[in-house]
Amino acid sequence: MGECLMKYMIPFVFHGKEQSISVDYSEISDAHEAGFHILNLPFAPDACKGYPMIHAYFKELSLQGYERYCGWIQIIRREEFSHTGDLSPANVRYELDVPEEIMAHGLPYFAYGYPPELFDAPCRNLRGSEKLIWRAYTYLVDIPSRINGYRLRYLAGFTWGYTENICGEVSVLDFSLLNETDWVSQQAYIRCQQKGECS
Repeated sequence: MGECLMKYMIPFVFHGKEQSISVDYSEISDAHEAGFHILNLPFAPDACKGYPMIHAYFKELSLQGYERYCGWIQIIRREEFSHTGDLSPANVRYELDVPEEIMAHGLPYFAYGYPPELFDAPCRNLRGSEKLIWRAYTYLVDIPSRINGYRLRYLAGFTWGYTENICGEVSVLDFSLLNETDWVSQQAYIRCQQKGECS
C-alpha cells in the first residue's frame, strides 16, 4: 500500500457482540494502486501522489447473514481559503459524501452491505480556493430496518483528511477516533441533507 502506512483496529459492539474494524491509512505513492487510472480524471493520475488513501474493512466478523447488514456515512468539512497566507477560511462548508448512484435513491450512505468495506482517496478538491483543509467524519452505522426498529444507530467512527493549496503542497491530517457524541452532533445535518433543506 502507500507510503507511511498506518494501521488501526477499532472495537465496537453490534447485536450484542464485540467486533472490530481494521483501517489502513496512508499517503498515495502510486496512483495506479489507488485505482485512479480507471476514473477518466481531467488531470494526470500522478497528480494525486501525496494525498491520503483510506481502507476500512472487517478482517473477522463474528456475525451471520442479516446480522452483518450495516453501512458507512461520511460527512466532509471543507475550510476554503481565498489566499494561501490567510489564517481564517473564507467559507466553511459541510457535504454528505454519497456516490451518485446511491444519492439518486435518496440514501445518505457512502457504502452499505453485508458488511460493506470503505475505500476513499480524495484528490485535487480546491474548487477555486487557494488553500483547503478537507476533513472527513466517517461513521459505521446500523441501518434502519425491522431488525432494529427502523433506527439509524452509531456503531463506530473516525476522522481523517488532508490540506492542499494552489502551489501543489499537500499534507495528510492525523487519524483520530470519533464517539457517539460526535455522531449525535451531526445527525441534524444528515437529516436536512436527505430532505434537501440544508442552506
